[in-house]
Amino acid sequence: MQSDEIEQKERRKHPRVAFEAKGRFLAPDGSEHECSIRDMSLGGIALSTDVAIEMGENVIVYLDEFGRFEGKIVRVYEGGFAIETAISGPRRERLAQRLEALARGEKIEVSARRSFARYAPGEAGLEESSVLTIDGGGSMPCRIIDMSLGGAQVAVDDRPPIGTEVSIGRMSGRVVRHTEEGVGIQFTNIPERASALSRPFG
Repeated sequence: MQSDEIEQKERRKHPRVAFEAKGRFLAPDGSEHECSIRDMSLGGIALSTDVAIEMGENVIVYLDEFGRFEGKIVRVYEGGFAIETAISGPRRERLAQRLEALARGEKIEVSARRSFARYAPGEAGLEESSVLTIDGGGSMPCRIIDMSLGGAQVAVDDRPPIGTEVSIGRMSGRVVRHTEEGVGIQFTNIPERASALSRPFG
């Protein structure tokens, strides 16, 4: 099958939505670069960048308000490349709803109350199940509800007191509030050049 026929088949299967949004991608050599979206579908993302990448390479892309994607480069063109993605479950449903909204001309709202955008674990490339470790000893299983580079909300059965020093993954912080499901944590060791691509949580 010719490449143009494959592309036409992909367009029919997953309609592409053209819009602008900034992001970054992690190249195979570990370097990070800025990029922007040209269009997106449930099956892939077309990006604009000045960095040359080879066909078939695997890259990690982090897009503002969409989260983290991994995929193989299936198309290279002047000024960018396209990757094929495979997402499923609730995250796929959320992405479909967002793309439909964008296709109707609606804008994605960005919370002005937070220094860092928050994402569900799947959007950050992480598992929901984790372990909350309490400074001074003890740990408990927890479920990550959402997270940002500045903090996280986790569901736990036993809520540590507010002010308790805790850690989750490689991130340390303190409990700043109790919620219906668990606790809110503010991280205290955010790397100076932290990015969602560096996966500081995992």
